[in-house]
Amino acid sequence: MARRPSMRTESGAGGFEAWAQSLHAEYDAFLRQSWAALQAARKGHWIADTEEHVRQAGAVFRQQALEKLLQAQVAAEQGAFSPSAGGLGQQGSADGHAPDGRGGGDGAAAGVAAARRRAGGAGG
Repeated sequence: MARRPSMRTESGAGGFEAWAQSLHAEYDAFLRQSWAALQAARKGHWIADTEEHVRQAGAVFRQQALEKLLQAQVAAEQGAFSPSAGGLGQQGSADGHAPDGRGGGDGAAAGVAAARRRAGGAGG
């Protein structure tokens, strides 16, 4: 079963508040587009005439919300990154090991060469 996200994160409620505040203009646009679609609908055909317009406006809003959410996460991660902690060859997961279980110190070139050897390709 998928874990439901909590509004409390490591960055705290302040991060949520900043993200929510950054979406006010986009949310307002979504509401105005939805309202305009309803006003333009034929009498008695409100659902048929508005449903697709509201769905499209909602899809745009969802995309904008997700983009800003991911931008906030990237910005938070960049703030936590310490260039003096090690070079690229030492980066990996939080436990110091690469996702493939080899560890973070092998470097990308060695991984590519090993994958090519396993696949029978050239260049290693």
